[in-house]
Amino acid sequence: MNKLSFKITLFYFFGILMIFILSSAIVYNILEHQQVESELESLQERGNSHRDVLSTNFDKQTVEHVVLMEEKAMTDVIILDKNNQVVDSSNDAEQFLNPDWIQKKDGIVEGNWREGKFLVTVSPIEDGGQIIMLEPTKYIQHLMGELKQQVVFSLFLLVLFLLVSVYFLSYIIIKPLLSMKEATVKLSKGEVLKIREAERSDEVGDLARAITKLSVDLRHIQNTRKQFLTSITHELRTPITYIKGYAGLLKKDESRFGDIIYEESERLQELIEDLFELARLEEPHFQIDPQITEMNDFLKQISERIIFKFEEKQVKLILQSNKTPIYKEIDQARFDQVLLNLLDNALKYTHANKRVFLKLDENFIEVTDEGGGVDEQSLPYLFDRFYRVDSSRNRETGGTGLGLAITKEIVEAHKGTIVAINVENGLKVVIDLRGIPG
Repeated sequence: MNKLSFKITLFYFFGILMIFILSSAIVYNILEHQQVESELESLQERGNSHRDVLSTNFDKQTVEHVVLMEEKAMTDVIILDKNNQVVDSSNDAEQFLNPDWIQKKDGIVEGNWREGKFLVTVSPIEDGGQIIMLEPTKYIQHLMGELKQQVVFSLFLLVLFLLVSVYFLSYIIIKPLLSMKEATVKLSKGEVLKIREAERSDEVGDLARAITKLSVDLRHIQNTRKQFLTSITHELRTPITYIKGYAGLLKKDESRFGDIIYEESERLQELIEDLFELARLEEPHFQIDPQITEMNDFLKQISERIIFKFEEKQVKLILQSNKTPIYKEIDQARFDQVLLNLLDNALKYTHANKRVFLKLDENFIEVTDEGGGVDEQSLPYLFDRFYRVDSSRNRETGGTGLGLAITKEIVEAHKGTIVAINVENGLKVVIDLRGIPG
């Protein structure tokens, strides 16, 4: 409902429809007014014509001639003498005579065609008497009914036209935009795009060509970065191994400088290993090896392997398993890496005599600590590379700033998602398993 294509189509459809309805109503009212005015003028002129004849010769023969003329027409006439008595009428029209009509000396007496049975005009005879002309309103009502049917039929044709035009509008304009939207989604995944609309010579084609060029440039940048990460990790591994080895020898001599060199070389080696892991995850040929796994047993094995670290720090690890078996297709080695990373991260920020919870239900895995949580503004960036939080979770805890980024890459490779939210006294990391086949 919030899509631009839907809004444009809705605006176009209802905009033209409302314009047509309003214009049709205006035209209908104008035509209705003109038709009624025309009928009343014609009726008045007909009565005036009879009046002129009878004013010259008001005798029985002339009266009968006037009545005979009206009996063959759609109108009727009532002829009154100077005492307002009916002299004669066509088609027994005197039965419809309304005394109020006689009070009107000249002009239109009844003009309401919707509620009245007749349109009525009065024409006074020169020496006394009146000519009352009647026209049944059913003829005008029938005419207006046909006009309404034509308006409704025109409305039907307009709706049909709008539906067809909306289809072509979506095909010509909206469909290419949706196609380029899909292309930008692929672009975010680092794919080189080839958009069909790039062959067009209009503004849509210009946009498509710009997006295509952007995808090529972005792909080149990504490849360059991957090559750099791969090269730098390989180049640094060998000297770091030597530094760490000789620092170990210095430690045996109980040298303070040896301890510093050894600790920093360990930190640097951890960073290099994480960079190397990220480079592997970004390789196009990287694939996971999913196997059907019972998740309760899987989490239990992981908690048993890492429990000693929690005991050393006097932090309690609480496993909350599900009572029913839950099966998912996961790469056990990679998911092992994910959960160990999350548990290790939770342990770093949780003080002694606090707790960390590892919970499993049908669709989610949750790791919750009591480490104080993080700033709300930092939550969206926790899984970004090298991102660090300026709060209780600071640099004193160590780490490379790449662990959560690696975790996210692995979870998304399984078609899952991962988010972090603040809870009371801590942070909860939630892995959504619904996208992972079971």
